[in-house]
Amino acid sequence: MARPVTVGLDGSPESLAAAGWAAHEARSRDAPLRLVNAWPVPDQKELTPGREAAWQYWAECALRSARAELDADHPDMAILTDQIPGMPAPVLLAEAERAQLLVVGSRSIGAVAGFFLGSVGLELAARSVTPVVLVRADGREERHGDVVAGVEPCEPCEPCDDILEFAFDAAARRDGVLRAVYANRVPAIRGDAPWVVDVGLCDAREEAEHSLGEVLAPWRDKFPEVRVFEEVASDSPARRLVGAAAGTALMVVGRGPRRVGFGPRLGPVTQAVAHHAACPVAVVPQR
Repeated sequence: MARPVTVGLDGSPESLAAAGWAAHEARSRDAPLRLVNAWPVPDQKELTPGREAAWQYWAECALRSARAELDADHPDMAILTDQIPGMPAPVLLAEAERAQLLVVGSRSIGAVAGFFLGSVGLELAARSVTPVVLVRADGREERHGDVVAGVEPCEPCEPCDDILEFAFDAAARRDGVLRAVYANRVPAIRGDAPWVVDVGLCDAREEAEHSLGEVLAPWRDKFPEVRVFEEVASDSPARRLVGAAAGTALMVVGRGPRRVGFGPRLGPVTQAVAHHAACPVAVVPQR
């Protein structure tokens, strides 16, 4: 059997939206769907026996309810459920190692402020060995349509093959268009004549377009059915990608193998997109 698409389910509207999105994703991948609920281990002092029993009963109800709804919508799909003792982040990180994809919910905190990526979601996106998709409860779902990938073709130390493989595959399964976006701020240039600045900026843009075309070329050959639009912009990468998310089926960004303290972290662009993009966001670990 294919590895499952796994969802962290806690009964919240966000996790239920994540389960619905994951069900469609699992169907497109011909994979089983796995709903996982983590509940606190018995030796936690703050949980009395009565509260522990109530928590477990509530978790069981949440799993049964979600499965019943998904069974009705997807009667032919293999849907698995499991309650696992432990704290959510460690449990879901372990589950991610056996999954194609880990899907979790992300809560809206308003149109201006964006979305709240809690400590569990942040840890999963920063540490999971498989891609993590963050789904909004109140976002307008686009089952088909454009996939946007944030690409940095000029970073040889962090190749973007993992991002592009995920993004091309997602666009192919959605019969959609892939928009490959490379944005970078133009450094301030002082002390040069305007025509020198113009020539320098033109050369930089041509070089960026050439680099982007080179990294996309082998994936165009592998996925000839995917229409690709290349976008090079002199702008903040985070702002450009967040803007590109409107009306998009999926945003794909990378998480490099940077290590700070005890483990990997999200870079500033990926973290900004995860918090503010108004569409599902796939965070893909780069090897």
